[in-house]
Amino acid sequence: MDLRWFPKLLLWCMLMLSSLGAVSMLLRTETDPTPALLKRTTEQQMAIHSALNFAREWMRWYGEELPEARMQRLKPYVNPETLVRIASLQPEQKTKRQEVIASEFVSVSSGSGSRFTVRVRVIALNPDRVVWELDVPVWAQTGKGAAVTAPPLIRLSQEPPTVPETGSGETAVSSDVKQRMRPALESFLKTMYEGNDAESLFNYVTTGANLKPLGGRLRFLSLERLEVTGTGPYKVAVTFSVQDAATGFRMTQEWRLTVTEENQKFFVAAVE
Repeated sequence: MDLRWFPKLLLWCMLMLSSLGAVSMLLRTETDPTPALLKRTTEQQMAIHSALNFAREWMRWYGEELPEARMQRLKPYVNPETLVRIASLQPEQKTKRQEVIASEFVSVSSGSGSRFTVRVRVIALNPDRVVWELDVPVWAQTGKGAAVTAPPLIRLSQEPPTVPETGSGETAVSSDVKQRMRPALESFLKTMYEGNDAESLFNYVTTGANLKPLGGRLRFLSLERLEVTGTGPYKVAVTFSVQDAATGFRMTQEWRLTVTEENQKFFVAAVE
């Protein structure tokens, strides 16, 4: 074989490998889904925020409000071509009104192009407390903004989903450990609510625990449920009642604690 062909053959091989690498990089660039996914996620968030703000304004009804004033309130969120139709509201009595307490995001579904349907839960007073859900059609596009395209569809509010219990997978401790731990946790909770500074927690927390009492604004009343799992540090779930010092109202609190045992004494390491 003529050895003079080897340099040419080697050069052709290098050119082929270089070309294959360039084509591979080009294909990867064209099929990379990240930019499109990021753009879609951004547009979805734009649609959600616009739907939430629009729902608050759209569900605020004032009998004495002029149509021009209502359109001005809705203008930042609505497609100009449909503003009159979406803002239209005919009060029966000028003294009637509905105030919105909150608007909450429920779900979002994607349509064709840049169109989304956002379900929003609206809590209002008129004067009774009412809960509605709205399906708000929104067009959203990165760099251009978002706009509601049609009057929202009013639906009855769905019941909140039942959340399954999440077990820790660890074995529950004996009743003896719970009985020994209970007084320590009661003292800790009382001091957390009624103490004035971090030093007051010295006897109840581990070194380095970043906890600070609430200064007596609420009073600890009683520990009602105690669940303990693990072998140390323990995972502890407590349910207890507290009372507002100013108004006297009572409420229930649920905390999850990390508790350690040293020399048969229990100390709280963290509140989750």
